[in-house]
Amino acid sequence: MKKILLGIIFAGLIAAATIGNGEASFNYETNFSVSTNQAQDLISKGDKNFDAGKYDEAIKNYTAALKIDDNDVEAYNGLGAAYYQKGDYDNAIKNFTQTIKIDPNYAQGYSNRGQSYAEKGDANKALADFNKAIEIDPNYALAYSNRGALYLNAGDKEKGIADLKKSLELDPNNQNAKDNLKKVSQ
Repeated sequence: MKKILLGIIFAGLIAAATIGNGEASFNYETNFSVSTNQAQDLISKGDKNFDAGKYDEAIKNYTAALKIDDNDVEAYNGLGAAYYQKGDYDNAIKNFTQTIKIDPNYAQGYSNRGQSYAEKGDANKALADFNKAIEIDPNYALAYSNRGALYLNAGDKEKGIADLKKSLELDPNNQNAKDNLKKVSQ
């Protein structure tokens, strides 16, 4: 909504500036895209720091990006993932929940939040999130893998194996699914 409103305001200002002699102009669209590029640069830095295991630095980068654009799903998702890696599941859940508020069809947000709930020992909320992720994206291999591991931990071997096999069908390189299936067969 905020972006739409800003776009309407910018369009109105540009139209108002060009009425009359046609020589006046505003450069608001460029300023907005520069801010968006700055946010994307910070997210990229956050991703690099995350990949390098520098979670505190990643958190700083994602947080700075959100100061520029407080509706950026990627920044909230990265922030949640960094908190998850630090074992701060409450902050991870908070940020993954924000991704879902911004984009209710963001399957990754549900799956990530579900994994955070699973780490906290809340299997019911984890299962609900994995189910929602799969409902949104039936081809989301990681959600099947996560749900399969949850089922196995709950003692439902049949459902767990079925989900892990489905995950591998969708993504033959899913190492988590392979490892969990191997554990079950031992």
